[in-house]
Amino acid sequence: MLLACSHLVIATNDVPRMTRFFSTAFGLEPHFANDLFAEFVLSSRFRVAFFAPVGKSARSFDAAAGRGSCAFGVTVDDVEATYQTLEAMTAETSLTLSGPPKEHPWGERSFLLTDPDGNRWEIAQAPSADGMLVNR
Repeated sequence: MLLACSHLVIATNDVPRMTRFFSTAFGLEPHFANDLFAEFVLSSRFRVAFFAPVGKSARSFDAAAGRGSCAFGVTVDDVEATYQTLEAMTAETSLTLSGPPKEHPWGERSFLLTDPDGNRWEIAQAPSADGMLVNR
């Protein structure tokens, strides 16, 4: 039985660049970082890691693979402020924003981000304090 999601591992050819991007975008310092691996630990204890596939891991992960088939969803406490931070980063960092946050029928406000590696992210603010959607 699945109990919870514990971590997300994202292959990249440039761990330091993705570490700077994630740190700046979300105001987090990495728990661990070097040129081959970086890990961020969120307040929920969920972990987000970026790594360069080398050795045997390169058989299973392709850092240059297409990224358009899925999106990573993250919940923030202030979606408008996060959007403003990311919008300011577009002048210096190769990223794309879908547009300002919009309201969804299920109460969530969100926007889409494509990061410097082409990963898709949904940045959302939930309608409840615990980060969960509300059944309307």
